[in-house]
Amino acid sequence: MTMRGQIANALVVRGDELLIRNEYDAAAARYARALWFDPQSEGAVDRISFIAIERHQRLPLMNAIQTSSAFLRHRPLSGLVLFDRGLCYLLLRKYSRAFRDFSRAAKLTLDPQQFVFAGWAAKRSGNTEAARAFWSAALTLRHRYRPAATALAESK
Repeated sequence: MTMRGQIANALVVRGDELLIRNEYDAAAARYARALWFDPQSEGAVDRISFIAIERHQRLPLMNAIQTSSAFLRHRPLSGLVLFDRGLCYLLLRKYSRAFRDFSRAAKLTLDPQQFVFAGWAAKRSGNTEAARAFWSAALTLRHRYRPAATALAESK
């Protein structure tokens, strides 16, 4: 790991300490500084998105989407950042974009939770057939996964 990467990791850890104390602005500043040192810091991008999701305000969500998108241009296979960006889109009611990110993240990670989120985003964007397919896929991965089973039962 390079010195810049080590500094970025230290800033993420310091930001996490501030986040635990609900000092969102100070934590966000540390994460932004971490990205300055290492634009490929997945942890910093994840935390920036987390703060935006917690705040549930349009501008921080849009900024988190922009930060995630820049990161994904260089590391398009990050299921974590795809999922985070999907959550931001979901909160902004951009369901088709959320579906795109959740479905890519689900296929990359094979995480049943991400298949369920993809299903809900598909349903909200009007694609009930895709929603059912994603919920069924979640059940294939984890038999009796309650969120998927409930969603599938409610869709009938």
